[in-house]
Amino acid sequence: MSDLLKQTIDKTYPVVTHGKGIYLYDSDGRQYLDGCSGAMTANIGHGVEDVAEAMEKQCRRVAFTYRTQFTNLPAEALARRLTDLAPGDLDWAFFVNSGSEASEFAIRTAVSYWRDRGILGKVKVLGRNISYHGMTMGALSMSGHAARRPDYGPLLHAFSFAPPAYAYRFGQPGETEEAYAQRAATAFEDAIRDEDPDTVAAVIVEPIVGAAGGVLIPPAGYLARLREVCDRLNVLLIIDEVITGIGRTGDWFASSRENVVPDLLLIGKGLSAGYYPVAGILLRSHVVEALREGSGVAPFGHTFSGNPLGAATCLAVLDFMEGRDVLANVRRRGKQLEAGLLSLAARYPCMADVRGRGLLWGFEFIMDQESREAPDPAFGAATTFVQECLVQGLIVYPAGIAPLNNAAILSPPLVITEEETRILLAKLEEALRAMERHVRRWSAVAGNRSGSRVGIGQ
Repeated sequence: MSDLLKQTIDKTYPVVTHGKGIYLYDSDGRQYLDGCSGAMTANIGHGVEDVAEAMEKQCRRVAFTYRTQFTNLPAEALARRLTDLAPGDLDWAFFVNSGSEASEFAIRTAVSYWRDRGILGKVKVLGRNISYHGMTMGALSMSGHAARRPDYGPLLHAFSFAPPAYAYRFGQPGETEEAYAQRAATAFEDAIRDEDPDTVAAVIVEPIVGAAGGVLIPPAGYLARLREVCDRLNVLLIIDEVITGIGRTGDWFASSRENVVPDLLLIGKGLSAGYYPVAGILLRSHVVEALREGSGVAPFGHTFSGNPLGAATCLAVLDFMEGRDVLANVRRRGKQLEAGLLSLAARYPCMADVRGRGLLWGFEFIMDQESREAPDPAFGAATTFVQECLVQGLIVYPAGIAPLNNAAILSPPLVITEEETRILLAKLEEALRAMERHVRRWSAVAGNRSGSRVGIGQ
């Protein structure tokens, strides 16, 4: 009998006992290939001795200090390390415990920035439809994640949303990538103007949409155009790299691909690779200067913000990644995974729109290649696929637009080898073979029901 409240209350979960590399093991001795790094988090794999030793060493010195009473050497070193890696003048860092808290800090910072500059009316933060920035109330309010918003219902704040950048579903026939990038950025500008730029403090975007859409890659040039829009309309740009940051895409930051420097950049998950709850916010110098010249104080943090144990853990993760040139492995294995996924999509018609970068990949399930019809939500495509993968000893992450939730994410640890990638793809193929049978059955059921076809409007 368990006293631990589970996500699905009456579900029986396997009991994990240990992990090593890209594998996890349960109390029945079963092995699981962690094909999604838990929740895009266990970036350097499980059971890394170097990190464990660094944590033990720091614990024996000091595990906790409070940020209004002391600074500490690991936090200072981590801030310098990250600002050296970051593009442009992202020269300041603040640490929190989770991506949700990073989003909340970004909201407070954006509003504080304009207040300290004497512009009190700029208090809105615009998100995008099909986005996710966390489960706390402010973070979820600016998230276009329909499946998770009902948890708070009317308690959420009335944040406005811009259209997504999702070419597979919202691109026009024959439209070039450049044209779609321009159209999508213009749609975001229109959303800002509809709200009145004089009231908008910031906009927030993920450079690649993760859980809410299943790895949605914006068209090339989109982020650069959005940076220009924000500069022209005097609005801060927040880029949420909680999933994509710290090497997941083969670069330290996904937004660097277009040489975009946001005013605030959020990181988490892979920052500590799951060894300790740490996230962070990198801030441009002009943001901090406004705070310094105005109130003279930063927005308030949290009890565990910048604690030495968390910072020492992150430093050990960065040491591991740099010492083993993990980013080069991400780029190599990313090409291998992309080729494998495209090959599978060519053989399994239910699998559509393979998309990704580095070791962050997604795809969605469809009933028909020509119409791109999605499975009826009642069939639970993503959940069904997760279960079929578990049968093969493979863990993948369900995602997609609610209520369809018909996408899956593959984001294995960044240390995965060539042979392990082949094993992952082989397990994935077995699950896809089973999904084809499910889709054929769903098609038969749908054919017997009038008006049951489900798609996503253009």
